[in-house]
Amino acid sequence: MYGDVGMAIPHKFPSLLVDNKQAVIIVGAGFSTPIIPMLSELKEKLEKTAQFLGVSTATMDPSTDDYFYVLAEAVLKKLLNDKTDSEGRLWLAEELGVLDDRRWFGKIGLPLSGNTPRHRAIARFIVENCVRAVVSLNWDALLETALESIGLTEGANLPRPWNITTYARVVVDSHLSSLATKNVFPIIKPHGCVRELDQIRRDFRFTGKVQPTTFKLTQTELNISAQEQKTIDKEVECYVSKCPVIAVGWKATEDYLRKTIVAAAQTVQPTALDAFTLVSRSWYPNHDEIAIGYGKDKATSFIKVGTSNHPSLDCLFRWLQARYALKRLIEVATSSQRDWLQTRLTLLDQPECGDAILEWADSWLHTWTRLCWRAGVMQGFDPNTNDRKIEPWEIPVVPRDMYIPLSGIPQERYDLQAAATLLFTLDGVLGQFKFSMFPGGLWNAERQFLYLPLPSWQKTNSPADFVALKPFVEALRGLLGYVKKIYLVLLDASGSPPMDVHDIHCRKQQLEAQVRRLLPLTSFADIGTNTLSWVDLKTLKENPHAPLD
Repeated sequence: MYGDVGMAIPHKFPSLLVDNKQAVIIVGAGFSTPIIPMLSELKEKLEKTAQFLGVSTATMDPSTDDYFYVLAEAVLKKLLNDKTDSEGRLWLAEELGVLDDRRWFGKIGLPLSGNTPRHRAIARFIVENCVRAVVSLNWDALLETALESIGLTEGANLPRPWNITTYARVVVDSHLSSLATKNVFPIIKPHGCVRELDQIRRDFRFTGKVQPTTFKLTQTELNISAQEQKTIDKEVECYVSKCPVIAVGWKATEDYLRKTIVAAAQTVQPTALDAFTLVSRSWYPNHDEIAIGYGKDKATSFIKVGTSNHPSLDCLFRWLQARYALKRLIEVATSSQRDWLQTRLTLLDQPECGDAILEWADSWLHTWTRLCWRAGVMQGFDPNTNDRKIEPWEIPVVPRDMYIPLSGIPQERYDLQAAATLLFTLDGVLGQFKFSMFPGGLWNAERQFLYLPLPSWQKTNSPADFVALKPFVEALRGLLGYVKKIYLVLLDASGSPPMDVHDIHCRKQQLEAQVRRLLPLTSFADIGTNTLSWVDLKTLKENPHAPLD
């Protein structure tokens, strides 16, 4: 628990989780640590490049924070002897390994899902429309990879029953036109992007010409004056003047951006409790300057992460995600469930990395909602095309972390009501289960029993489509030897019509047959086997039906 004196979280991110004010998130290098190469590795490569070019470092102090940027400026200046500015920047990006080390692209170094918990949580908050924009000061594409891993695409306008359906990278002024429609989420990258650099290199190899290149890494361009700023910088100023700012892993060494934020804060004078928040390992004097601009200080703005006495970034964002999920469930739950959920939310007052509800919200809940939507028990309409009906088969089931928002869809959320029922019923025993190993399932590793909740109600006449269980089946295929028995669990919502005994029996038969068709091995697919059984939620909690060996 990270809530002792002097370490408590100063606020609970009300703008992000409650007030629908939308936040602007600024991410620095600390957000991508330790996946991408560290500054020490880049500095070593830069020094070797400088030595190769004959750049003198005699007047530079390697111990200062700005040493890397000062040296990079000297290297680029040297390259101007026989290259254009863009050619020099592209060449230097290659020398630093930025274009050939696939860690920068999120192709290696990440889990198979293509995201980390911190990137995944922010990507989901984006789909929830809780974030107005992300200003990424990093060259890497880890956030873009995370967005794609939860179902957002770059540029394609796909029919969905929610608002944010695509994203756009904005590196230069000409990219701003891609933000013209309301369903597009902006990723502002004023310092450059490896994807953009890689495309410039591809074009260069084909045409022999280097297009204008954004790859900012010099002291001068990080300290530009307001008069020198481009339209993209003004767009950032517009965002931060209207929204609370959450900075993650950012030292605030870029004078131009720090001064822009301070000026915007002093002009607007925001009053939100979380108008400015820094999530990072350390607080620097630059952060004092920003906090003062917001009328804040370190005590009210700083959330320390990444040490033995403080949560990790991944833990913090999973905690935020769990609190958000509980708030959404409270909105749809029955009165008795609502009181318990509110108490549970209060108990989750500080980041508790070992709390089972963090994993439940991160791994099980989004799989369950996708299963309900794809099975046809939920029905949505496209808000961007005159409320055209979205058919269940139009709801994608891949990639594995494909995400359906918990709010912002104007209809009764039977899927969330059922999720509240499950969470309420499993009070006190939730920690017995693991939720990440088998997406959509509840895994009791001690007994080696796997429980699979299925929607008991049906809103359409056609058979439920359980293709959304594909990640569950794939996990089962690889870990089948660990599973002694699979129990199916009927799960319904408070608003679903009651079924009599005959209807329940028929529904079980229908659902079981569909699950058997999905299971990977003959021993599980065989209708005569006893591997599949049914159990109700109460029995699932008490678990008296199978003694330990």
